[in-house]
Amino acid sequence: MTDIDPLWLRSFVAVAESGAITRAAERVHRTQSAVSTHLQQLEASVGARLAERSTRRLVLTPAGERLLPHARRLLALQDEARAAAQPVAGAAVCRVGLSEYFMPHRLPELLTLLQAQAPEARLEVLWSSSAALQQLWAAGEMDLAVVTSDAPLDGARLLCRETLCWVAAGNAAPAAGPVPLVLLGPDCPVRQLALAALARAGREHQLRLSCSGSHGAIAALRAGWGVGCLNRSAVPPDLHVLGRGDGVWPAPGRLSFYALSRPGRQPAERALRAWVQAAPT
Repeated sequence: MTDIDPLWLRSFVAVAESGAITRAAERVHRTQSAVSTHLQQLEASVGARLAERSTRRLVLTPAGERLLPHARRLLALQDEARAAAQPVAGAAVCRVGLSEYFMPHRLPELLTLLQAQAPEARLEVLWSSSAALQQLWAAGEMDLAVVTSDAPLDGARLLCRETLCWVAAGNAAPAAGPVPLVLLGPDCPVRQLALAALARAGREHQLRLSCSGSHGAIAALRAGWGVGCLNRSAVPPDLHVLGRGDGVWPAPGRLSFYALSRPGRQPAERALRAWVQAAPT
């Protein structure tokens, strides 16, 4: 048995619907001789005469009438198969980067806000260090980002500033002597501000743990490994805030958060700014 070529079927259907080789050739954009050849090849393949010439036009034989609906179905299936293999236009993706220090205890509320600002898009959120987010932003892989920095960033707008404070669990904070520190890596602006504050106060320190993420630092603080430095909105309720003007713990200063947004995402940034301004202090 010979497989049926879809080209034969298209020419056959065109002949059946137009009743003439000339008009069928125009429909399938082939020459008249090509359409005639396709019809002959199809007849040889199925072993039956499919069309006959009457006084004015080609008409289908009974075998041709029986084949016609199957031919149409096979051609439709081929078109569906081709369409199924084409790339599907999916929803737009909105990629958002958030600093680990940015109001972590209100993250569910923040995610709801961001999704509401881009309901047509699939939201992808990366909660990471500011250094990593800035690299992704520079590479064009973020649509909206909130990062911390100890200096203004090109193209960024100041979102808010938060007071930094020393935190520890229980009696893990010595009033005198070297301070056992639990901080993030060298590129973390909070670490830089904390070390600068200790240097100004002349307090020695011992770096007990340096983490790549805030979860590790907070776990170590809860285990009593030492003293950390966090912005107010990032302090878990089970850690103690140290200092409060007692002169023992020098004020680390304030942490600045900056917003970066691509064209088309400024409305989301404005909603984010309004949300921050309305946040309880």
